[in-house]
Amino acid sequence: MNVPNAISFGRLLILTPLFVVLLLVFRNPLLALITLVVLGITDWADGFIARRFDQQTDLGKKLDPIADRVSQFVVCATLVVAALVPLWMAIVILLSDLLLGITILVRKPGIVKVRWIGRFRTVLLMVGFPLLLVIASFWPGNAGLNLFALIVVGAGCVLHAIANLEYTYALLRAPARPSEKADAG
Repeated sequence: MNVPNAISFGRLLILTPLFVVLLLVFRNPLLALITLVVLGITDWADGFIARRFDQQTDLGKKLDPIADRVSQFVVCATLVVAALVPLWMAIVILLSDLLLGITILVRKPGIVKVRWIGRFRTVLLMVGFPLLLVIASFWPGNAGLNLFALIVVGAGCVLHAIANLEYTYALLRAPARPSEKADAG
């Protein structure tokens, strides 16, 4: 296993559950915020290291987006349980990711290029989620700041659904790869 894949596994198996425990069990939004920042850094670092040091692997190409999706949903669902975001946000992320995931499993498509809307939604979520934790840590009860953060996260969730619909549409239009059974036969 190379370093980028180890980072992705760490993000998925250590940092994401740690975020949940810190926010829901210890009720410590500041430590959860620090964990979320580390999650974001490792999300960037695994891809950077893989490209920079020519360590891209088939496993990494599958593992990184899975770690991204799982951590985004778990973070949002945890914020729902902590009463920091409304339930619809987690539902939007989950349903749009399920639609995209099912399309990928059924169609076995090639790689679809990341679009600007996908990058922008990621920025909104990576700014909005931590902002909610900053507010919960330092200015709990500040309705104006909280509303602003919820608007940022809400926009990120809506763009998440739109981006996933665009990716799903592109995958459905792309020629399907042959199944592994057909390859073996």
